[in-house]
Amino acid sequence: MTTTAATNRKVMTPLGTAYTRAVEDFAKAVVCPRCEYDVYAIGISLEYFVGSVYMALAEKDRDVSSSEYTHLAMMQLERKEKIVAVNNNKLNQMLQYFYDNGGPIIEPPVDEQKAARIAPRFNAIINEFCNRMDVLVNEASAGRMGAREMEKETNAAVLEVYSAIKALYREYELRNACEDLLRFRTDEN
Repeated sequence: MTTTAATNRKVMTPLGTAYTRAVEDFAKAVVCPRCEYDVYAIGISLEYFVGSVYMALAEKDRDVSSSEYTHLAMMQLERKEKIVAVNNNKLNQMLQYFYDNGGPIIEPPVDEQKAARIAPRFNAIINEFCNRMDVLVNEASAGRMGAREMEKETNAAVLEVYSAIKALYREYELRNACEDLLRFRTDEN
C-alpha cells in the first residue's frame, strides 16, 4: 500500500486516530521486498502494527478483555524481538561476508525490474490485510468479537500475508525469511 493510499483511507473505527495512525505507520514501513532483510522488516512492522491494534483495543475496553488485549500486545512485542534478532544475525553474517571477501557489493536477489513486476500483487496483499483488519477492529471495538476470537482471526490474517508473500518469490533467501516469519507466528513457545 502506498503512503497516499493509507492516508486516503477514510476508515472510521471506534478506536479513532490510534488505529488510523497505526495503519499509516504500517503502510509507510512496508515495501515490496527485494531481499530477506526486507521480508524481516515487513514482519517487524506487521507485528508492531498488530500490537498497536491490541493496545488501542485494551485502552478502549476497561473490563477483563483489556488485560487480555494487553497480554496479546506483549506477545506481539516478543515475536517482533525474535524477528529483530534473526534479522540482526543475518545482517551480521552479510557484513562478515563483505569484510571476508574484500568488500564486494552484494546485490539483492530480486532486481528492481522484478520487484516492480511483483509490487502490484504485493500491494494487493497488504491492502487486503488492512481491509481485513478494519473489519476485525470494528467488530472487536463494537463488542461483537472477544479478545480470543480477535487473536484467532488476526493470526489467520497474518499467516495469510506471510504465505502470500512467500508465494510471490522463487528466491531461496526470501522464501526462507517468510518461513521464519510463519514459524515465529505458529510457535507457541
